[in-house]
Amino acid sequence: MWLAGYIAVPVVAAVVAASVGRAALRRGVPVTWWGWLLALVPAGLLVDVVRRLETVTGTPVREVVPGVSWGAGPVWLQLDALSALFVMLVTGVGALALVYAGYYFKGDNGAWRFLTYLLLFMAAMLGVVLAGDALTLFVFWEATSVTSFLLIGYKTGDAEARRSALQSLMVTGAGGVALLAGLAAWSAVAGGVDWVTLCAAPLREHAWYPVVLSLVTLGAVTKSAQAPFHFWLPGAMTAPTPASAYLHSATMVKAGVYLLARVHPGLGGTDWWFWLLSAFGCVTMVTGAWMGLRQYDLKALLAYSTVSQLGGLVLLLGQDSPMAAKAVVIALAAHALYKSALFLVAGIVDHETGTRDLRRLSHMARAMPATCAVATLAALSMAGLPPMFGFLAKETLLAAAVHPNIPYVVAPLLTAAAVLTGALIFVQAGLFVWEVFFDPPQDPSVTGHEAPWGMWLMPGIPAVVSLCLGLLPEPVWLAKLLAAAAEVAAGQPVKVSLAIWTGLNIPLGLSVVALTLGTLALVTHRRWRPILERSEGMLACRRLYDFGLRAVDHAAWVVTRVQQGRLRFYLLIMLVAVIALAGWRGGLPGGVWSSWRGEPVGDRQLLMLAVLGLALVTTVATVLLRRPLKAVLAMGASGLAVAMLFALYPAPDVALVQVVVDILTVVFLVLALRQLRATGGTALAGWRPWAVVRDAAVALVLGGLVTWMAAEMLATRPRASAVTPFYEANAKPLTGARDVVGAILVDFRALDTWIEIAVFGMAGLAVWTLLVWKLKETARALPAETSPLMRALAGAVVPLTLVVGIVHVLYGHDQPGDGFSAGIIISLGIGYMWVVFGPKETRRRLPWVRPLRMVGAGLLLVVVSGAIGWKWGGAWLAPVNLSRWIALPLPAAMSLSTSVLFELAICITVVGGATAMLWALAGGEQVEEERGT
Repeated sequence: MWLAGYIAVPVVAAVVAASVGRAALRRGVPVTWWGWLLALVPAGLLVDVVRRLETVTGTPVREVVPGVSWGAGPVWLQLDALSALFVMLVTGVGALALVYAGYYFKGDNGAWRFLTYLLLFMAAMLGVVLAGDALTLFVFWEATSVTSFLLIGYKTGDAEARRSALQSLMVTGAGGVALLAGLAAWSAVAGGVDWVTLCAAPLREHAWYPVVLSLVTLGAVTKSAQAPFHFWLPGAMTAPTPASAYLHSATMVKAGVYLLARVHPGLGGTDWWFWLLSAFGCVTMVTGAWMGLRQYDLKALLAYSTVSQLGGLVLLLGQDSPMAAKAVVIALAAHALYKSALFLVAGIVDHETGTRDLRRLSHMARAMPATCAVATLAALSMAGLPPMFGFLAKETLLAAAVHPNIPYVVAPLLTAAAVLTGALIFVQAGLFVWEVFFDPPQDPSVTGHEAPWGMWLMPGIPAVVSLCLGLLPEPVWLAKLLAAAAEVAAGQPVKVSLAIWTGLNIPLGLSVVALTLGTLALVTHRRWRPILERSEGMLACRRLYDFGLRAVDHAAWVVTRVQQGRLRFYLLIMLVAVIALAGWRGGLPGGVWSSWRGEPVGDRQLLMLAVLGLALVTTVATVLLRRPLKAVLAMGASGLAVAMLFALYPAPDVALVQVVVDILTVVFLVLALRQLRATGGTALAGWRPWAVVRDAAVALVLGGLVTWMAAEMLATRPRASAVTPFYEANAKPLTGARDVVGAILVDFRALDTWIEIAVFGMAGLAVWTLLVWKLKETARALPAETSPLMRALAGAVVPLTLVVGIVHVLYGHDQPGDGFSAGIIISLGIGYMWVVFGPKETRRRLPWVRPLRMVGAGLLLVVVSGAIGWKWGGAWLAPVNLSRWIALPLPAAMSLSTSVLFELAICITVVGGATAMLWALAGGEQVEEERGT
C-alpha cells in the first residue's frame, strides 16, 4: 500500500495546512516556516522514489487498493519508469514551489489557503501518474482540473483571475468528458480498465479505433494546451507565481503528454496516430513560439513558450521511433528544470520591482545579481545553448525531426518547423534576460533589490542542476531511468545517452541555423516586434471559447424552458420516455400465459390475492378521493397492503422496512398538506381537464406495460438463483450472521449501503435547505390543545422507540430488523413528540437531536468502521470482531463487531435525515412554539 501513501501523504499535509497551519499563521508564525516545513512532504517522496529507482526501472510495481472498486474492476496503482520520472518532477518542483511560496506570501496570514490548494493539486497529479487503470486516472485527471481552478482563481477579488480560472476549467473539463467517453469505449473493446488489459487489446483493428483515438487525443490536447485550445494556458498566468511555475513546468500541462505516452503502446503506431498528433503538435509548436514574441508580460512570454514546447512534445509522440521517445523524455526533464526556474525568477522580479512589463523593466543586473545569474543559466538552457541540458533536448528534437521514418511528404515541413521554433524560442529566452537585466534604463520609476536568499535559491537549484547535467559526467542512474521511461512510452527498447557532444551531424547543423536566425531576430527585435501585435486576433483562438460560452448559454436557455419546477411535468417526460424506450426495444413481451408455471392455489395464495385486491382498491381510492388527507391515508393503506404481501411471501425484513417507511411517508405528506393549506395551495391547483386525460392515459399505458413485463419476468425467470446459495453458505462463516439479508446489506454489499444512507442523509439536508427558509414566514401552527393522554403517550414514545431501535441495531445480524428500520422507528417517535409538544418543548426534552450533526456523525462512523475493517480485516468495511479488544457480557445471539458499528451509523444517519425533513416540513424554527395548556 506504499503507492497509495504517495497520494495520501500530500492530502494529509493539506489538511494540516488548512487546520494547524491556519491557526499558526493567525498567531503570527511566519509563512516562510510553513513553506519549508510543508516542503519536507514532497522532498521525502522524492527521496523515496529515487531510492526505489533500481527496482521500478526493471520491473514495474503494481498494487490493488483493497476494498475499493470502480465496478468495472479494482483500483490499480502502478509505478514504472515513466511514472517514476513524472513523480520526480511533481515532487521535486513541488518542494521548490512550497518553499518559494513561503517567501512570496510573506506576511500574508491567509496563505494557508494557497498552500492547501497546492498540496491537493500535488496529490491529484500524483494520482494521475500513479494510476494503474483508466478510471483511476480519469478521477485524478478531473481532480487536477478542479484544484488548478482553485489555484488560478486564488485571487478571488480579481475579476480577471476568476474569468481565467473558469476558462481553464471549462476547456479542460470539456476535454475530460471526451476522455471519459474514449476510455469507456476502449475498455468495452478490451474487456477491462487496467492499462495492461487496455494496451494488449487489438483495438487498432477494431472499427471503434478512430473514435477512441480522437476522443482520448482530445482530452490530452485540451489539458496540454494544444492549438486551438492553447488560449487557456496564457490566461492562467493570473495565478500566483508559485502556482504558475508548478502547473506549467512540471505538472498539469504535462498531464496530456503523460497520457499520450501512456496510451502509445495501445493506440500508437498507426497512420491515424501519426497524422493526428503531428498536426496538433506542429501547429501548436509554431503558434506558441510566434505568439510569445509579441508578449511584454514576463509570465505570458513564458506561457507561450511553454505552449510551443508542449507542441514539440506532442509532435514527437506522434512518431513511432526510439529517437522520438528519447527526445520526449529528455525534453520533459529539461523543460521542467529551466521553465520552473524562469517562472520563479519572473515572480521574483515582479515581487521586488512591482511589475512584469518588459517595457518598464531594465538594467536590473546590478540590483539583483543572484537573480540575474539564475535567470541567465535557465535562459541559456531554454535557448538550447551548450553546455546546458536544454541543448541536448533541442538536439534530440532536431534529430527526431530528420529521422528517416517520417513520411517524405512532410519531412521538410517538420524540419523547417523545428528550426523556426528553435530560433523563436532563442529570441524569447534572449528577450527575457536582456530586457530585464541588461537593457539600458527605460522607466526610472522602476527600481528593484535582491530577493531573500531562500527565494532566489529555489530557481537556482534547477538552473544549476541543468548546468551540471551538461558539464559533469553522465549520471548513469538518470540515463537508465530515461531509457526505461522511453521504453515504456515507445513499447520497444530505447538507448539514452546524455552526452552533450555527439560530433558533427545534421542536427548540429540545423541547430547552428536556428541559432543564427535567432540571433539576427534578437538584434533587430525592436523593428519587427510591434508588427506581431496584428496577429493577436488571428492566432489567439479565443473566439472558439466565446463560441463555446454562447453554446452553453443557449443550452441553458433550453434547459430553463424544460426545467420548469413542476414535478408533474418532469414525471410526464420520464414516463413517456420509458414507454418510448420499451417500444423501441421491441414492445411488450409475449408468451406470459403459455410459459406460466404457477404454484397450486392454497390458503396462502388466496390470502395473497385478497391482500393484492386490497392494495388495488386503496390505490384506486388514492386517485379518486377528492380530499387530499383521505387520499394520503388511502395511499398509506396501499403501502401497508404491499407490506402484507412481503410478509406472506415471506420476506419479513422487506415487510418491516415497508411498514415503517410507509408510516413515515404518510407523516411527511400530512405535514406537507398542512403547509400547502397555510400557503394557500391545493392538491389540484392548475389542473385542466385535458391534462387530467393526458396524465391518466400515460399512467394507464405505463401501468399496463410494467404489469405485463413483471408477469413475463416472473413466469420466465430461472428458478435456480446464482447468488442465493453463495449468500446462504457464506453469511454465517464469513460474517457471523444468521440473518442473510442483514449480512448482504452490512457486509457483502456494505459500500452500496453506505452510498444509500449518504443519499438519504443528503436528501434530508436538501429538504431542510429548500423548505425551512421558504416556510418560515408561513408555517402553520399545530393544534393548540392536546389531551393529557396524548401528552403522556408522547412522553413515553421516544424512550420506547429508542429501545426498539437499539434492539434492531444489536440483533440485525440475527433476526429481521436493521439500522435503517431502527432509524425510521426512532424518527417516528421524535415526530410524534414534535407534533404533540411543539418545537420548543421537544428541543428541551431531546437536546441530542441535531439533524445536521447526526448525518455527519453517521457517515463518519461508517468511515471508522471501514478503516477498522481495512486495518484488521484486510478490506474496506470488512467485518471484524471487536470482542477481542472489548469484552462485554452480551447475549449469545449477538456479538460486538464492526457490523454493529455500521448498523449504528445507518441508524444515526437515517434519524438525522428523517428529522431534518420533519423539522423542515413542520416549519423549522418558525413553527408556533407555545402550545396553550
